[in-house]
Amino acid sequence: MVTARPGAAGPRIRLRLRTVLIVVSLLVLVLPAASLQVLRIYEGVLLRQTEASLQAQGAWAAAAYAAVLARLLGNEASDYGREVRPTQQAAPRNLAESAPLPLPPEPRPGGTPAPWPQAAAAQFRDVLRTAKAGTGANIRVLDANGTVVASTEDDAGLTLAHWEEVAAALSGSAASRLRRTQEKPPIAAISRNTALRVLVARPVLVEGRVAGAVLLSRSPGTILATLAGKQALLLQAAGLVVAVVVGIALIAARTLVLPIQRLGRAARRLSRGETDTFEGGRPYRVIELAELADSVEAMTDTLQQRAGYVRDFARHVNHEFKTPIAAMRGAIELLREHADDMTPAEHERFVANLAADVQRLERLTMDLLELAYADMTDVTDETADVVEVARQVDSEALRVSDAAGRFEARIAASSLQAVLEHLVANAVECGAATVDALPRRQGDEVVLDVADDGPGISPGNRDRVFEAFFTTRRDSGGTGLGLAISQSLIRHAGGTLTLLPTRRGATFRIRLPAA
Repeated sequence: MVTARPGAAGPRIRLRLRTVLIVVSLLVLVLPAASLQVLRIYEGVLLRQTEASLQAQGAWAAAAYAAVLARLLGNEASDYGREVRPTQQAAPRNLAESAPLPLPPEPRPGGTPAPWPQAAAAQFRDVLRTAKAGTGANIRVLDANGTVVASTEDDAGLTLAHWEEVAAALSGSAASRLRRTQEKPPIAAISRNTALRVLVARPVLVEGRVAGAVLLSRSPGTILATLAGKQALLLQAAGLVVAVVVGIALIAARTLVLPIQRLGRAARRLSRGETDTFEGGRPYRVIELAELADSVEAMTDTLQQRAGYVRDFARHVNHEFKTPIAAMRGAIELLREHADDMTPAEHERFVANLAADVQRLERLTMDLLELAYADMTDVTDETADVVEVARQVDSEALRVSDAAGRFEARIAASSLQAVLEHLVANAVECGAATVDALPRRQGDEVVLDVADDGPGISPGNRDRVFEAFFTTRRDSGGTGLGLAISQSLIRHAGGTLTLLPTRRGATFRIRLPAA
């Protein structure tokens, strides 16, 4: 599968990992397959060359023998031999593509040839031996009955009329056949031509009658014999194969090995805690590696954000706890050293300060636990009606709209109730008399606006209201964690919590996926 990913420099073609592996495997497979195909084609060329050579020699031998026989026959030439049998002309065979015939049958004892073929053959024996020495072809001259009268082999006097190619020639048609020379080729043979032989039979025509036949046979050339002495060509072929293999290795290295090494370096940096940067560089051409790189980069960004969050969180916690603890330590020291010198009113004031600091620490601890719970809350399949949850909030200032219908959202009822309690409590503590909850459906979302009639939020503080530990009511016990907890709970439910611009009061909008 191939996908295109748009980018600043145009679309980037990316492949599936399995596609790359299949392509590389096919490229490797193409080498022997192509080599075998080239050998097969070249073997066919050698077969056709051998057949053409034998046909040319056969045409000459048949014509020469026919001339000698016609001179010896004289006036009896028109009565000698067989009439040409009218047969349907078959399409010429392509020996390179045809299946070879089995071994030729054994020759059979023949009758006594007529004196004219014997006399003509006697003039051809030396010529046939000379031709064989020059061409390597076995040549047989047969009379009209298929009996061998002259041959380069020791089979004179035997009949070959039962051979398919000889029978075709005695009927007046030239024939070419491909036959095996043994049942099975040698195991070490890389060319099938090693165990094959080409046979060509041509009729000898005298006065329009078949006076005999000429049968020629020779083994075609083999790959090894043909390539002997062609070292330069073999070196070029070997160089081409090496170049293809190197190209395949470079493709695999560029698309698989190098990107995996880059991801390995990034993973080692992450394991050492180096989350500030992620190695970019060239794009990943393999889809799975690109997705893995995106995941590692996203993980790097998440770890970096988490590290910053933990540093800021620790600093804020240290600051928030240090102030009341320092005040409590000072009050305890004063009470320990000057308790006897204090008036009852002074003693009561110091004890009240200690109680207030303890209460602040307790509230801060509970808010921290709630924030930790909100940050670790998983997405749930629970649903809740936002109107029913809003009506369960224990506050006289909250007014819930009487909108018709149900507004089911995908969020746990306890999480939504905690968010509404924080929003209402903040509004009341800032001076709001009423808080309105206004639900509605918008596409695939449930929207709930929480609006109050308080003094609102100053422009300078609007961008910081969701920061943990940011508060304008620190003197009155505010921890600055309520809105951070609320936003975390809504975010983990797949929604958003935002502050809307308003002229009067403050309005927070909650968006949640509809159930």
